[in-house]
Amino acid sequence: MENPNQALIQQNNFLASQNKLLEQINGMLMRQNPALQSNEIFIENIDRDEMRNGFLVTSHRKKLWNVQIGLIKEFDRICKKHNLRWFAYGGTLLGAARHKGFIPWDDDVDVCMLRPEYEKFRQIAPDEVKYPYFLDIWYNYRLESDDKAGIKTDNSLQFISLEQEQQQPLYPPLLPFIKLRDSRTFYYETVQRKSGNMGIFIDIFPLDPLPPFEDDQQNMKFTIEKELLLATTHTDFVKKQLDEGKKFVLNPKELRKFMKLPYRQRGMYFDNFMAENFFPSKRIGGIKHHCLTGKFTTYPADSFRDIIYMPFETIQLPAPIGYDEYLKEPYGDWHKIVFSRGHCIEWSADIAYTEYYRTSAFMR
Repeated sequence: MENPNQALIQQNNFLASQNKLLEQINGMLMRQNPALQSNEIFIENIDRDEMRNGFLVTSHRKKLWNVQIGLIKEFDRICKKHNLRWFAYGGTLLGAARHKGFIPWDDDVDVCMLRPEYEKFRQIAPDEVKYPYFLDIWYNYRLESDDKAGIKTDNSLQFISLEQEQQQPLYPPLLPFIKLRDSRTFYYETVQRKSGNMGIFIDIFPLDPLPPFEDDQQNMKFTIEKELLLATTHTDFVKKQLDEGKKFVLNPKELRKFMKLPYRQRGMYFDNFMAENFFPSKRIGGIKHHCLTGKFTTYPADSFRDIIYMPFETIQLPAPIGYDEYLKEPYGDWHKIVFSRGHCIEWSADIAYTEYYRTSAFMR
């Protein structure tokens, strides 16, 4: 008669060998797809609230930061694979320089690339970004205004209502940059939508030449870029100005023809035009603010001639070598701590945006 203990030992050994095999398979899958490594912790004491600079940083906020650092690492993986250079930007750079991490009340991440690197990223990223990450390119949307104008669009694209276009015209996706999102999460900005991926994200901005320029040809290119952006994102405004007889550099007939294209085609044309007409300049920045708000900051192009690395929570971020000169432009005495409100109304690192849409009373 077989010894019951021996049979149990054999069963345990078999289960142990199975577990080891599963671990090997799982490890191989995670190495092939870093996005599957979902349990990495990048924020110290993530499960505890703490005070930073007189501000209560909750565990809830730390979980948001943790997802955002995961997105940074995925973005960095793609950039390193394709030898693309990028920089911490805006409040993220300020946090790295002043706090060695997030500004305590911050809730978003900004990174930037000079337009040539941004263009390369825009081209290769669709093949690189896999679930649970999501590449949210500003022009991959269908506008209700296009539908009402009888412009044929791709119904599979994410939808932007006419209400948002009219009441919130200076919010994504009506701004020309890319977001990288985590589809397992939820992030509700001031823009309230009922469809589309609303996972936690990082913003990826292109840096383009901004005035003052050295010659008339560069000024002409810049004027055309502004007109194209307005015709892409604010067609009613441009049509009204054309009807009122306002002079444009672009041919009025061609401009009207351009505005009859679907939003996605207009956006792709604009990005292609920006990439093809990039030129060295003394000042750089985001054309979106210059064009759409009239309030803009330019930065010395020389500040971005090289990279230095700065500690940021538990990782290192690439920063422009001239970060001090850069930070003085928007913040003045950037060492001085000034409280400001974040962008987000609510978020979850545990609930996917799809679940939020399905169950939230705010979405009904």
